[in-house]
Amino acid sequence: MDRRRTAIAVAVLASTALLLPEGAAAEPRAASPTSSAARAAPMRVSTVLTGLDHPWDLAFVSSSQFLFTQRDRKTISLGTTSGAKRVVGRAAGIWASGETGLMALELAPDFARTGTFYTCHGYRSGATKDVRVARWRLNAARTSARLTKTIVRGLPATSGRHGGCALAFGPGGALFIGTGDAAVGRNAQRLRSGGGKVLRVNPRTGRGLRSNPYAKSRYAMKRRVFTYGHRNVQGLARRGNRMWAVEQGSYRDDEVNALFRKGNYGWNPVPGYNESVPMTDHGLPGKQRSARWRSGGSTLATTGAAWLRGSVWGNRSGRVLAVTALKAEQIRLLRFDRRGRLRGQSIALRGQYGRLRAVTVGPGGALYVSTSNGGGNDRILRVLPR
Repeated sequence: MDRRRTAIAVAVLASTALLLPEGAAAEPRAASPTSSAARAAPMRVSTVLTGLDHPWDLAFVSSSQFLFTQRDRKTISLGTTSGAKRVVGRAAGIWASGETGLMALELAPDFARTGTFYTCHGYRSGATKDVRVARWRLNAARTSARLTKTIVRGLPATSGRHGGCALAFGPGGALFIGTGDAAVGRNAQRLRSGGGKVLRVNPRTGRGLRSNPYAKSRYAMKRRVFTYGHRNVQGLARRGNRMWAVEQGSYRDDEVNALFRKGNYGWNPVPGYNESVPMTDHGLPGKQRSARWRSGGSTLATTGAAWLRGSVWGNRSGRVLAVTALKAEQIRLLRFDRRGRLRGQSIALRGQYGRLRAVTVGPGGALYVSTSNGGGNDRILRVLPR
């Protein structure tokens, strides 16, 4: 995730920046590799924190401190690279069920000055149940965080299945929000629904940007839509001016997608919720965007994503997308060229630490990865090449 220190309030309101193609605009054919097609990538791994329960996301606030969420405990904590941790934030109404709870966490570009960050979480109060994006502020002493404003509400929720949720800042200070379809068949293609989408909003107000494809719609949620036709977006990662998304497949075809304004990524499991349909249904009206990578005949349950950064990774820096997986218990390292074409892949940590959820780049280029095994036995790992 890109955490550059830039101002966002005025830039977003005026922004008309679109995500431009990497290299030529032509869309390359996606590969369909299987797990056996990837070689092993040796890594050095150390444990940073233990005693956690489904840590979902993390972000570094200094060279030695990071914020992280725990889905079911519904807490925001401050951890250190030396192994300390303490809870700094809770909020009323956060709801956890199934795959939904306190999920994504993203620092504002001006975090160093303001202490502002954002989360995505389930919410329940009486008959109201949805997924929301909220703005928080961490105090200067880094001992307490409070929720200051809910900027997006009304993202669909049912049992907690397919709640998403991913956050990342893009060009011009726009906030991208990846969502799940809540296991409701019509949501992904229905532009008035926030489910099965990548939204692009002003982080101050939560409103859709004026350069969004449906900015003139009478419906507030439709004005936020940047791309649609997604099943369950779990990770967002920016490379240059392009945002990339990781989403979970049905019984097959987890996907990594390069996001294009107004793109339809082809998920349409109707009537009902028919998961035998293709993840990208090219039989739908109009053009559907193909995945840049897909898992093939069996899913890995892909989740977080981060581009390798730093000299420690050599020529893999900026070219390899690290994608964590729950079911496959691994990091999949996907190498893309400058035009976004898949050129190779390798696997790290396979079966060594159980289910893997979050991945972010920390100090010195190290990957920080969370496990998602539950029972208070989860940890955060530091991962470096061997």
